[in-house]
Amino acid sequence: MVRISPLPVALLAAGVLLAGAIAGLHTTASAQDPGARTLTFTELERGATFKHVRNTKGASERSNLAGDQIVFTNPLADASGARAGRIWVGCVTTGGARDFMKSTLTCTGVITLADGTLALQGNTSPNARTTTVAVTGGTGAYANARGVYVSEPASGGSSTTITLAG
Repeated sequence: MVRISPLPVALLAAGVLLAGAIAGLHTTASAQDPGARTLTFTELERGATFKHVRNTKGASERSNLAGDQIVFTNPLADASGARAGRIWVGCVTTGGARDFMKSTLTCTGVITLADGTLALQGNTSPNARTTTVAVTGGTGAYANARGVYVSEPASGGSSTTITLAG
C-alpha cells in the first residue's frame, strides 16, 4: 500500500464518503419488477487513487480553501472479494477553511458496474463519519435511477449502501 500523509488519508476517508467497497451486491426486486432495490458495496483502499489539487497558491498544507479540488477513484468489490466496478469522484471545495477537516466539499461521482452506471451528487466534509449523497441518475440497468448513497469508513476501505427508489 502506498504511504500518504494523514491529511490526504483523512480526506480519502471522507471522500470515500462517495466512494466504497462492495460488501455484497443484491437486489430486493425481481427480474419482472425493476422497482426499489439496495446495492451494498465495499470501496477498497488497495488500488485507489487520490489527489488534492491546490488552486490557492501559497496556502498552508493544512488548509483546504474555496476552489481547491479533491479527486479520487476506488475499486469496488463484491461480497466474494471479486472486482465489481469502480467509483470516480471529483469534489470542489465550496466552504474553505484553514483547517482542512473543517472545509466543505461539493462532490459529483460516477459508479461504473458491469450492467450500467450510477451518478452521485452532494456535499460532505472531510471530518464526516458518514457521507450521504443523492443518486441522481444512471445508465443501463440503472437508467433513470434515483435514491440515496450512504458510505461509512470500514476496515480496508468503506462500507457503502445505495438504496434506489422504485
